[in-house]
Amino acid sequence: MLESVLFPAVIGFAWGLAVSVFNRFLAWYALSRPKGMLSTLIFVIRQLLLVGAMAMVYRNVVMLIGTALGLLAIKNYIFVKNMYVLFRERKG
Repeated sequence: MLESVLFPAVIGFAWGLAVSVFNRFLAWYALSRPKGMLSTLIFVIRQLLLVGAMAMVYRNVVMLIGTALGLLAIKNYIFVKNMYVLFRERKG
């Protein structure tokens, strides 16, 4: 039973992490060129990418949960890293 739950969760997490890394690359690309219609188009593409990643695995609930965690992993890492820097600067 463990392999029927653990393996899809790990695969889903890896899939979500890969999509999240690509999504962050697109965000960096859009922020480096803030003028024009390209930034708006990239924002829409990023949202469709997230919806598409979740739609590809919606039939397997365990893989869907792993994908959601993978999509959130990069965001949470950046948040915690920035909070650590903020607290370190405030202390001293």
